[in-house]
Parts: sequence; C-alpha cells; structure tokens
Amino acid sequence: MTREATRQVIDETGAIHRLKRRIGRGGQGDVWLADGGRRIVKLMRHGRRAETLRRQLIFVRRLDLKGLHVARPIAVLRRPHIGYVAEFLEDMTSIKELIEAPAEGLLEWHIATGGLRRRLRLLAHAGEAIRGLHARGVIYADVSHNNVFVSAPIHADEAWLIDLDNLAHESDPRHPVHTPGYGAPEVVRGTSGCTSLSDAWAFAVLVWQTLTLTHPFVGDIVDEGPPELEEKAFAAELPWAWHSVDDSNACSVGLPYELVMGSRLFELARRCFEHGVDDRSARPSISQWVERLHSAADLTLECPECKGTFLVTETSCPWCDEPSAKIDRVAIIRWVPEQGIVVPATRLPQLPVVDVQWTRLPKRLTEGLQGVAGRARHVGVRRVPRGFEVLAAPGERAWIVEQPLVDLEEGESLRAEVRAEGDDFEIEFRVHRRSQAHTNVEPRCFVRPVHRVEGRARTVLEKGWLVLFDSPDRPQRAAVLGRRP
Repeated sequence: MTREATRQVIDETGAIHRLKRRIGRGGQGDVWLADGGRRIVKLMRHGRRAETLRRQLIFVRRLDLKGLHVARPIAVLRRPHIGYVAEFLEDMTSIKELIEAPAEGLLEWHIATGGLRRRLRLLAHAGEAIRGLHARGVIYADVSHNNVFVSAPIHADEAWLIDLDNLAHESDPRHPVHTPGYGAPEVVRGTSGCTSLSDAWAFAVLVWQTLTLTHPFVGDIVDEGPPELEEKAFAAELPWAWHSVDDSNACSVGLPYELVMGSRLFELARRCFEHGVDDRSARPSISQWVERLHSAADLTLECPECKGTFLVTETSCPWCDEPSAKIDRVAIIRWVPEQGIVVPATRLPQLPVVDVQWTRLPKRLTEGLQGVAGRARHVGVRRVPRGFEVLAAPGERAWIVEQPLVDLEEGESLRAEVRAEGDDFEIEFRVHRRSQAHTNVEPRCFVRPVHRVEGRARTVLEKGWLVLFDSPDRPQRAAVLGRRP
C-alpha cells in the first residue's frame, strides 16, 4: 500500500476522509484529524474485529447523547481499515497541552495558556460530559489526557470527549480498559471492570495533573526511581504524594495545590486518593467534582498587571505579587413573591466583584441549569466609581430594585409584595413581626420601583440592590449586590 493510500480512508457510506494529522495515540489505536477539521478518524490496531467494533458503534449511536460535548461516531470504515469516523469541533487541542509544561518559563506558559480560571472551567466542562454519560446509564471507561480535547483559543473554554468506542453499561474485568496512570486500583488489579467510580478516579487524576502539573502518585522517589516503581504508583500501591500521615512518597515539584485548588478541591482529592483507594464508595462523584470546579473558577480574580488568574483567598497575585484589588460581592439567593428573600436549604454561591472586570453570571447560577445549557450568559455585574453596573446578555432580561436597608430586631423579617401594572412592577417591602407583642406597632413599609435591564447597562448607586433574573412576580433565583442578603 502506498503512503498516499494510507493518508485517506473510506467509510461505509463511501465518503472519503483524508487524514490531516494525528492528534491522539492510545493502546487501542490512533486518532487522526480529517481535512476540514470537522471529523476525526479512529484507526484501530489489529486485534479488534471489525464486526465487534460495528456492533459497539451501533450501540453508541442508539444512545441519546444530545446536549453532550462528545465526539459521536458517524460511520465505520471500510476494509482494509478497522475504525470509525466521528464528529468533531474545529480549533480543538488535547488537554495534554495544558499539562506538559516547558522546562523553563513555567509561569509565563501557565498564563499564556489561559491560567488557572480557564483550567478550572475546562475541567468542569469535561466533567459535565462524563456526568451526562453517567446520567444516561453508561460509563466512559477510559478517562485520560488522551481523550479530552479543549478549545485551542485561550479565550474559549469548550471541552469534548473523544474515543466513545468503549462506552458500556458495564465492563468486563477480564478485559480492563484504562490508560496507564489513570486506571482505578481495582481496574489495574483486574478485580473489577470499569464503573462510574473508576471513571471518577480517572477524572480526579486528570484534575490533579491539569492543575498541579504532577501525578498524584508520582512523588520524588517514583520520579527518581526505577520504572517498576512507577507501575506500583500507577496501581496506587504507594501512598499518594500528599498523604496525611505517610510522606514517604512526597512530591517537591509542580504547582502548590494551595494556589491552584484551594481547600475544597483538595478535600475531594484526599477523599479519592487516600480513602478511596480501597473503599470505592469514599470517592467523590463526578458531579461533586464538577460543582466544586465551577465554584473555584467563580472565585478567581484576574491580575491587572500580569493577566494571570488566582483564587480570591489570596491577598496578592501569586504569579507577580501585585496586591489584590478591593473586592465586593454578589450573592445568589432565592426570591419568592410575598415572602421576598428566602434563605435556601442549600447554600448558593457568592462571587467577587471588582473594578472594571465583569463578573459574569451564567444560567448555571441564575437559573440552576446544568451542562451546556448552564453556560449561556445571562447577566454581568461590575463595580464602577458610582456603584455597580448591571448588564443583561444579548437577548436576555433582568430587573433591578433597591432593597431597603433596615435594621431588623429579633423576631422580625423583611417581606415583599409585588405589584404589577402591565409590564411595570413595584415592590412593597414591609417588616414582618412574628411576636404578638408588636401587634399594635405601626408596620414599616417601603415601596420601590422595579427597573428593567435590557439592551444597555444600568448603574445602581448603593449596595444592597436586588437583581432579579425573571419577572419579579415569579419565584426564582436572584442576586444581592455588595452585601450579605
């Protein structure tokens, strides 16, 4: 077969796909980007029968994968090749590009590739795709840096999963599937097939590697030791590098987890790599990782000096030592007409607001949506010299209203009554007293007009204003600007 012939393949529909460049290599085969950038081709190595692959792809194509950023198989290849064609997104690159750091200029490279906030968001989006598969009753089986692709432009944060040929409802332990370094202990030992909990282990490894640039089980003794020691590390037969009581495999390289993860993400890592080695039920779920990754990304600031991003808990930029800006906050709350602000059973986020930079509130925060739908922008907030500026995204609306600043006594709460006249609203806030001793006291009431935010930004002059994301007469999430609700 000529070299030119090997640069193109034909699928079962007769379509010709010219292979442009190899973008991935794994134990089962190679992944190529086809001309045009909208298709990828998986060429399987000998050992997997074409009919077996065809049955697997029929299974995958029958799954409802709508709304998930996964490379769906389109067609099986014709002989002599064994493999398939899948859809893809243009301008994507392997997440390995964010893990394999240069020998010099680490900080400059980290910032130039999008910094901390982008890495947190990309990982959250990759986790959403895996979580979506689990919600459909299937496991991914081979989570690794080979199979997660992310937007190449640093201003974009899309993440896609490729290699769906291992999707299954359950996995056979006699035929384990994993990438070295990512296999859960029970999969590596052959005592169990792949499960949602082994997916969670592999994803935790990916999170740790992408953020700290180290493997959680590759400490100094492994890095400097013989190859067989690495095999033990990848099977979790050594303590993880940040074990709470055993520091024999401690790691002295990479980025400090305190700077790139914070305490809440580190807690998940400890649960997985310390308690979850033998007790699979102790491992955090993919959903827990997704929520905390998003939360950590929400709580980052951009340094105006070096443009690096860092956790809001830092008093100065860890990349260039520039002092942190003065921070206000926007708190997400629940709004119920006739009751006003309601303290939810589950705590909702508080996000930092600083000068000039927009704090963007996507529908994940404003409406509680998940996955791709939750990424749509809804409202932006930033601090300006006169107060706060509120801007609705194109095609979206919001409402703002001044919340009275009232000193409430014990047994008092602030209630609200929404009044509508056409498309216009006003809200009467009144102090509600639960104690009968106050029944003869004149109630305190405050009537405030509601202003629509649509098309252009509006400025509010005081802290404590409410931002409503839906019509004020409906129960919903809302936000309080600049002070605690």
